[in-house]
Amino acid sequence: MTTSSPRPKFVRWAVLLGIVVALNLFFFAGRALVIPEPAYDDYCPTRTVPASTSETCVAQDGVWIETTLDPAANVKTPSGYCDLYQKCQPLYEAAQKEYQLYGFVIMVGLGILALIIGVLPLGSSIVSSGLSYGGVLALVIAATTYWNDAATPLKLGISAIALIALLYIGAKRFKD
Repeated sequence: MTTSSPRPKFVRWAVLLGIVVALNLFFFAGRALVIPEPAYDDYCPTRTVPASTSETCVAQDGVWIETTLDPAANVKTPSGYCDLYQKCQPLYEAAQKEYQLYGFVIMVGLGILALIIGVLPLGSSIVSSGLSYGGVLALVIAATTYWNDAATPLKLGISAIALIALLYIGAKRFKD
């Protein structure tokens, strides 16, 4: 007959925190597979030498910006410059906002799913706690990375879904 000694509490906490971190790393890796982040190079040139004339600028899909010359300065300056980013930057920013929106929705969904699975009787309090805390961390990460950009109706809808799910779980699973 062997007597097993209880595991030290710090080992339990280490495993629990490991589950929380690994779960969120898994969520981020999965999100990257589902929706790849827009690459800046796909929208804006990064290795193009700006044109020195309006014709070459337009040929590079840039916008020629005229400058006024100060005759009193007596300095030779070009009559303008080529802005290669005026057209492409808004397209990249729109793609980035769309990516952030979808990433937010995915992380909130995965966070709620992890919370729901965490309260199921899995046989291990460490695993259940790790999934629950991992779900909470996913919700916190989702909220902090997109909350300021989200429209008010989306904020209300997502927070209502999360709140209803948590209240339901709390009422059904943890009866006093």
